[in-house]
Amino acid sequence: MNFSLQTHSIDGFGDSSRLLHAFSLRSFERDGGVPEDLLLGRRTDPRSSEQHRQCLLESLNIPSKEIFFVKQVHGDRVFVLDDPEVSADQTEREEADAMITHLKDKPIAVLTADCVPVILYDPERQVAGVVHAGRKGSQMNLVAKTISILSKVYGSHPGNVRMALGPAIGGCCYEVDEPCIEPFRKNYPEWERFVTGRSPGRYMLDLLKANEADAVRAGVLKEHIHHSGECTSCNNDRWYSYRKEGTTGRTVSLAMLRTAT
Repeated sequence: MNFSLQTHSIDGFGDSSRLLHAFSLRSFERDGGVPEDLLLGRRTDPRSSEQHRQCLLESLNIPSKEIFFVKQVHGDRVFVLDDPEVSADQTEREEADAMITHLKDKPIAVLTADCVPVILYDPERQVAGVVHAGRKGSQMNLVAKTISILSKVYGSHPGNVRMALGPAIGGCCYEVDEPCIEPFRKNYPEWERFVTGRSPGRYMLDLLKANEADAVRAGVLKEHIHHSGECTSCNNDRWYSYRKEGTTGRTVSLAMLRTAT
């Protein structure tokens, strides 16, 4: 298959010689410039293509033939990938919304289409994590819980952790109701920084700012937090957006620790 597939990365995040990270765009070109939707995800998803996953891995020069996903359920469980013998099929049966690992050359990833994809990296301990921080996960402080588990399992100090927030729906486009806001009032002392009243009972919610606040309270330094700067709804030509499209594809947000050379 002849193809041209580009991905997005965030300048200044991590050490590219030790960590590979990428966010997949919504389309690629094949056979002389013909655009085609990039269909990525878990193997059981009808909007996923094994061929497209292999094209993504090839475009990133990743030797692995597998991408390690978990079964995302909008919860707050963190899966630790610490067994080199575990297959991608096995991890896809694990109900979780975040994954951390110390294993090299194993690409871990989450799927999003408006939710916030988060990549975590500790250059001191050489461990990485990926987080699917949707509204429910954000309400439950999933990023902070993932950082806590990095500390417990691998001895990471939060002040050493780098964080990348990938393309997600911005506070400009994400309108929610009162019940959606109440858990943020309960779990975030600084909730007014990322919630803006729109009309009686309606609010604009900035999940990117919420997850940044969650990370800072967990001990991540502000200068270690990086943003892609793109709203998936505003930039629907580049990214999938469930809020704008309904049933749609998914962005893969991927991280892989490299073997030192």
